[in-house]
Amino acid sequence: MMEILIRIVDYGRSGGFLMLPIIAVSLMMWGMIIVKLQELYEVNRHDFSVKEAVAWVQQGQEQPLAGTPLRHVVFHFIEKKTTDRETDLALLSTLINREISRLSNNLSYIYILAAVAPLLGLLGTVGGMISTFDAIAVFGTGNARAMAQGISEALVTTQSGLFVSIPGLFMASFLNRRISRIAQHLEEFRAAIMQGNAAST
Repeated sequence: MMEILIRIVDYGRSGGFLMLPIIAVSLMMWGMIIVKLQELYEVNRHDFSVKEAVAWVQQGQEQPLAGTPLRHVVFHFIEKKTTDRETDLALLSTLINREISRLSNNLSYIYILAAVAPLLGLLGTVGGMISTFDAIAVFGTGNARAMAQGISEALVTTQSGLFVSIPGLFMASFLNRRISRIAQHLEEFRAAIMQGNAAST
């Protein structure tokens, strides 16, 4: 275990100072991913069907707020709805759009951080190559150690940037699909309420 830790530290050192922002980007990105995964897990755990939600609206039963976006929408819709159809549908759209926006919160930051990591790696590549050419200019091609240091910095930062970016983009795409599914669930509820209102007029 200690040997693995020493190898990781040596690997980080060989990448130079740009390894610090790459590590910081990775920690921020995975922190946001874990929080979003936990949030979506709780939504799936407490979710209920559109049929139940429509029945609660028709009966005027306010459900507890904690839980899912659909539960929030039902609660606030029952709490604030009027007898005017147009006003109620506008209220419903506002509530659903607000929940979708809240769910998507921080997703764009995950995409940005996943895109920034390889750019930092590329910057490290440029810095490493400059160091290599500087070593060649000073020592010629006879000092392999000085050249290897620059090449190592270039390759390690590139590899680290890609290592952060690829799983980050995969997870952002995964979260986006899960959020789209929940948004579709809310849209089905809106359609069901609109159909109910249309049938009652």
